Amino acid sequence: MTIYVWMVVLLVAAAFLFRGNRRNCKIFMIISFLLLFSVMGLRNVYAFGSDAWGTHGSYSMSFDRIGATPWGNLAGKGQNNYNIGFIYLMKIFYELTNGNYQLFISIFSLFVVFSYVRFIKKYSVSPIQSVLYFLGLLFYPFLFDALKQALAMAVLLFAFDAIIEKKPIKFLIIVALAATFHFPALVFLPAYWIGRMKIGRNYLILLAAFLLITFVFRNQLLNLMLNAYGDSDTEATMEGIRFLRNKALIMIAIVIFAVVIRPPTPEETVYNILLMFAGISIVFQTFCGYNNIFERLADYYFHTSIVFIPLVFEQGREPSGRIALFVSDPAKKAAVLIACAFAIWRFLSYVNDSGLFLPYLFFWQS
Repeated sequence: MTIYVWMVVLLVAAAFLFRGNRRNCKIFMIISFLLLFSVMGLRNVYAFGSDAWGTHGSYSMSFDRIGATPWGNLAGKGQNNYNIGFIYLMKIFYELTNGNYQLFISIFSLFVVFSYVRFIKKYSVSPIQSVLYFLGLLFYPFLFDALKQALAMAVLLFAFDAIIEKKPIKFLIIVALAATFHFPALVFLPAYWIGRMKIGRNYLILLAAFLLITFVFRNQLLNLMLNAYGDSDTEATMEGIRFLRNKALIMIAIVIFAVVIRPPTPEETVYNILLMFAGISIVFQTFCGYNNIFERLADYYFHTSIVFIPLVFEQGREPSGRIALFVSDPAKKAAVLIACAFAIWRFLSYVNDSGLFLPYLFFWQS
């Protein structure tokens, strides 16, 4: 537990030490990258998580199995057809690293953490808030075990650039690439056209349509996702359902708070897109009690909230790369501090109580 506490302490200390201008922002983001990568990428992959259990579904066993499979036999039936890009990626790294799964995870973590830090640096008005929400909304610990989706979500952060730049071909290529790693990433396919909309009647009609279509075709959608996951044991426990429903309530609270505190305006492109993404994520999260796979679908939109939430407190300002933990308005200042404190508490409570992240060991420890 100590390693996670120290990571949070050092992140907050660095945010206060390197505040204000772009140079300081860059230094803070470098420090954030080093801390986040060190804990995720230099961990002993066999010490905790699914790989420590040695279960049939663990990635370490898949890595060895794929490494022993001839190239011509990689594309087979079932799950391999849905996530063939990830299968080939593991095979390539198996060959390059001589079967070193520890090194594979380190290189994998390097890219994933870099993608999120880059996204925060480029679009967040308050990187320290975004980093803390990255922890508190539990996206960071999620990336430790869900490797296929972690890679796909990291790749899709580059697709967000294509939305802002109005480059649909680039967007489609990136989404297609992400889907080869994790087939459900195709749920992000409408994001480009959603991002081109304005919040209003048409968007509300779209949300209603998404809700209706998801409800009507929930069984077909679920079966498709189960084939992609290659695992039918996805029913949540009652405790898990409570967790997922609490997450849905957090999503709804964020959107309501955002609309009340900072109503969208036409000129705020990034804010409007992220607000619409938050609405789409709520639609999918609504069905989390039916099956927890719908939470995975929601996260493809909701993980951008790490940049969206700080924007709620920065009225009329587009992302500028500033470190802005405190805002001028006293009420908003208090709200920021409460939100950041809650994020820290939630992250530390989760890694302590879930049983998946302790005891922590670096790769050189046994």
